[in-house]
Amino acid sequence: MKYGSFINNGFEYKITNPQPPRDWFNMLWNPTYLASVGQNLNGFSLYQNEHGVLTNLFGKQDDRTAPRKIYIRDNETKEVWSATLSAYNQTLDEYSCTHGLGYTTLESKQNGIKIIFKIFVPRKEAGEIWSVTVVNESGRKRDISVFSVAKVILDGVNLTYGYNSAVDGYHDKEKQRLFFRNRSVSVMTEKYRAFTYTDVPYNHFDISKEVFLGYNSNFDLPQSVVNGQLNDSDASTEFMVSALQHNLSLNEGEEQRINFVMGIVFDEAEADEFTALYANSTLIDSEFESIKKENIARLGLTEINTPDANFSNLFNVWMKHQLYLMADWARFYFKGYRDTLQDAAGIAIINPDRSLTMLEKALQNQKNNGFCPRAFRVSSMEVAAADKHYSDSPSWISHATYSLLRETGDLSILDRVVNYSDSGEGTIWEHNLRALDFLWNDRGEHGLALIRHGDWNDLMDQVGAKGKGEGIWMSMALARALKVVEEIANWKGDKKIEAQCAARYHEIKNNILKHGWDEDHFIYAYTDAGNKVGNNASKEGQVFINPQSWAVLAGVINAETYEDIMKKVEPMVDTPVGPVHNWPPYTKYNKDIGSITGIPQGNFTNGNVYCHAASFKIAADYAAGRNDKAFTTFKNILPSEEKSEPYAQPNAYVGPSALRKERNVSDDPWRTGTVAWNMLNCFDNLLGFNRTFKGVEINPQIPSHWNELSYKRVFRGTLFKINIKRGNSQKMVVDGVEQPNTFIEVPVSGLDNKEIIIDFQLETQN
Repeated sequence: MKYGSFINNGFEYKITNPQPPRDWFNMLWNPTYLASVGQNLNGFSLYQNEHGVLTNLFGKQDDRTAPRKIYIRDNETKEVWSATLSAYNQTLDEYSCTHGLGYTTLESKQNGIKIIFKIFVPRKEAGEIWSVTVVNESGRKRDISVFSVAKVILDGVNLTYGYNSAVDGYHDKEKQRLFFRNRSVSVMTEKYRAFTYTDVPYNHFDISKEVFLGYNSNFDLPQSVVNGQLNDSDASTEFMVSALQHNLSLNEGEEQRINFVMGIVFDEAEADEFTALYANSTLIDSEFESIKKENIARLGLTEINTPDANFSNLFNVWMKHQLYLMADWARFYFKGYRDTLQDAAGIAIINPDRSLTMLEKALQNQKNNGFCPRAFRVSSMEVAAADKHYSDSPSWISHATYSLLRETGDLSILDRVVNYSDSGEGTIWEHNLRALDFLWNDRGEHGLALIRHGDWNDLMDQVGAKGKGEGIWMSMALARALKVVEEIANWKGDKKIEAQCAARYHEIKNNILKHGWDEDHFIYAYTDAGNKVGNNASKEGQVFINPQSWAVLAGVINAETYEDIMKKVEPMVDTPVGPVHNWPPYTKYNKDIGSITGIPQGNFTNGNVYCHAASFKIAADYAAGRNDKAFTTFKNILPSEEKSEPYAQPNAYVGPSALRKERNVSDDPWRTGTVAWNMLNCFDNLLGFNRTFKGVEINPQIPSHWNELSYKRVFRGTLFKINIKRGNSQKMVVDGVEQPNTFIEVPVSGLDNKEIIIDFQLETQN
C-alpha cells in the first residue's frame, strides 16, 4: 500500500503518508454526537437530538477543513511546528495516523519532541476527548509550549439574523475551563452552549479567533503561537476558538500528558457533570477501553476468510462498524425513511434486535392511511424534501420486515403493535399491508405507480410533481413488495392476503411489460406531460440502471432477458469503479424531469457511479447467475486507497463525464445506503447463506478465480462454520454426514447443536 494498510487483524487502519489523495476520515460517534477526524485531525463535529435539533461544534457538514490543531514551540530557539502536516511545515521526522473503531490516534515527531494525540467520543455524552502526550526524545532538557486549538461554531438550526451578534465566550480559571454560548433567542431552550476543560492547568488561553490568529488570519501559523504566548482573550459577538497554552519543562525521556474534554451542553451545571466523569487520565482511559471492547463485541462472531484479505477485513470489521453508524445516524443531518429501513434490513444479519428497533421506529412515523414521509428526523426546515411526497417510502417496509423474518424465523414479530404517527395503532403486519394498499391506490393512467416528487432518486422531483407522472422503477419496487408480502402471507397462513398480492403482482407486472419496455431495455418513468424518461429517443438520460436491475429483483423478467438487456446497457454504463447511474448524463436543465438534469454531469446520480444503485445491480447479477460479473462490480465499488478511504464504503464515485481532472474517486465517504446492501450481497449472495423463513439454503456464488474460502455465521443462536472448496462435483457434508440437498431446517430457537460444521464442495467450472 502506498499510503497505509490494515493492521491488528483489520481492526485498525494505519496511515503512514499524511498526504493521501484527499483527507481520509474516521467517524467517531454515539447516538447524539458525531465527530469526523481526518489523518491530520481536521473535520466537523456536531450534536443532534432525536428531533433533529443540532448544534455544530466544529465546522459544518462536509467542512473538512475545520481544524483541530496541536502546535509546539521551542522556547529556546523560538521554532514553531505542528503535530500534523501543515502548509508551512511540509515534512515531519515521523508520522502515522491510526483510525480504529471509535477512535483515532496520531503520532508524530519533530526536533526530538514526540506527540501522541488520541481522540474519541464517549459512549453517552455529547462531546469528544483529546489526550495529548508530549515525550522528550531529544537527548537534552527542553523548554516548550504546547498550544491546542479548535474553531468553535455553535450554530446549526436556522438562527436569527446576525449570528455573530449572539455568541460569546469566557474563561473560568478555577475550573480550568473555557465556556462558549450561542444566545440567540431561538435556541435558548436547546443545547447551544459548549465548553473545553483541561486536567492540567493552562498558562494562557484565547477565545477570540481574531485575537488568536493575529494579522495573518491563518491556522497554519497563528501569530499568537509564533509570539509564544496567547492573549487571554474572552470573546463577544465574534468568531470563536478554543485555544489553550501549556508551558512545559521536560527532562530527557520525560513525558507529560494533557487531557482535553470538549462538549455540547445546556448550561454550566451540565458542563460540571460532564467534566466530573472525565476529570483525569484514569477515568478517560477506562472509558476508552470500554468503547474499544464494546465496538468489537457488537461486530459479533460472523467472520469470513476469503482469498482477498482486504475484502475480508472490510466485511469482518469495517462494513459492520459503518452499518452501525448508519443505524445510529442514518445520513448524519437527515434520517430518511428509506434509509432507516434499508439499514435495518442489512443490520438484521449481525443484530436482529437492533433491526427490529429500527423497523418499529420507522413504523411509528407511518400514517394510518399507509403513507410514509421522506424523513422523520431533519436538521432544519431548509431540508425541503422533508414535507414532500416521495413515492418509494412505503415500499421499503416489506424489505426490512422480510430480512428480519428470514433472519429470525419468528412470526410473532408480525404481531407486535406499533402506533401510527397521526392516530391509532396496528401490528407490524398491518403496517405492511397498509403500506401496500397505499401504494396500490396511488397509481396513474397506465396502472403504474405514481412518482410524485421523486422515488428512490430524490432528484426526479418534477417528473410527477403534478400528480400524473408514473415510475417504471417505482412500479417494480411495488411489484417486489407484493412478492415479498405474498411470501410472508403464505408462511403466515393468510390465504386472503396471499391471493390478493398474487393478483396485484400479476397486474402490475403486465403493466410494466406493456408500458415500460422500449425495444431493448426498460424506461425510467412517464412525466406529468406524458413524456418518457430513459428511452432510446432521449439524447440525454437514455438508460438508467435501476429499472433493469429491479426487473430481475422483482421477477418481472428472467435471467435470459436480463442478459440481453445487459448487452446494450453495460457497454454504456460500466467504468473501472462500477456502473454509472444513467447515461448519457444530462447537460441541460429539463423542467419536465427536474433537479437531476441541473446537477453537474458526472456527479450525484447524473452520470456518476452512485454506489447504492450499483449495489442493486450486484444483487440482480447474482439473482441472474452472473457471479463473476456481480463480483467484479462488487470489488469495483468497494473502497480502496486510490479512490477513497480504504476502510469505508463511499456513497459515490465521480463519473467519466465530470468537468474535473480527478474522476473515479469519491468525495462522499461513510454515509450511504450501499453498506446495508453490501452486507446482503456478501452474506446472502456471494457466500450463499440464503436465509429462508424455515432455515437456510447454502448456495455459494463465489467468483471463478476463488477456489476455497471459509466463514462463520451466527444464525438463530447456532454458529455455522462453513468451508467451501472446488471439486469434481457438488456436495454438502454437515458434521461429517453428506446431505441429500443443500437446505438445513433451523427453528427459531436454533439447532440443538449450537455449533455445526459444513463442508461444501462446489463443482469446478470448466
